[in-house]
Amino acid sequence: MSDLTSCNYCNLLRLKRGLKSGERVILRPSRFMGGTEVFVVPKGIPLPSYREPSNREPNGDDNYKLYHRSWMMSIPRSCCC
Repeated sequence: MSDLTSCNYCNLLRLKRGLKSGERVILRPSRFMGGTEVFVVPKGIPLPSYREPSNREPNGDDNYKLYHRSWMMSIPRSCCC
């Protein structure tokens, strides 16, 4: 891996460290492009239903835009940097 690019494992850890109190990370498989969608939602609130991006709606719906933080093709079990 490049010195300037961090792996998805490190990106996910960085995202988790930057959470405000009362937030949590939810990972969901992406049906549109494969890989994994990363959402940040308030604790105690389930992830609302959402529509993923599609050819007709390239940015997804309002819930997707509000809670979506990242898309990752793969998340390794340990650091690859």
